[in-house]
Amino acid sequence: MPRYNPRLSASAPLFLLAACSAPEDHEPVALQAGIYEVVVGGGTLIESHSGKTVDRVCIQDAQAAYFPTDPLGPIVKPWNSCSSTLDEPRGNAMSGSRKCEARKVPMVATYSGSHTTDSFEIDGLVEQGNQEGSGVMHLGSGEFHIIGKRIGDCQS
Repeated sequence: MPRYNPRLSASAPLFLLAACSAPEDHEPVALQAGIYEVVVGGGTLIESHSGKTVDRVCIQDAQAAYFPTDPLGPIVKPWNSCSSTLDEPRGNAMSGSRKCEARKVPMVATYSGSHTTDSFEIDGLVEQGNQEGSGVMHLGSGEFHIIGKRIGDCQS
């Protein structure tokens, strides 16, 4: 039977606290440029530039430097007649939105996520319509999830 060790018991909460700290509490790190395997999931209008759910995306140096401010930019297709609200990153946490109010069916995509030096994860929600049409389910509305892991260097 294991014996009680007061040193281990006292350090356990500190270990758990460090392991569970939020990305916004971490010292900011830079995402490395390179080839990322990206998985885009959810039944929304969010899709990769190629339209595939699993894709390889080359994130160049400039895109990597700007990534915490605009993580959707190098990964997903842009939408016409939209504006982006890019929140200032906090630690390694990122968030923002894309609003498309001039479309026939207005859309808003909000997202939040985090990154390390060689990976990222983004969760978001696409909502379509306005107050009058909010009771109607629009195709493409719903949650989305994007994950990416660096797998190598971009080929020239």
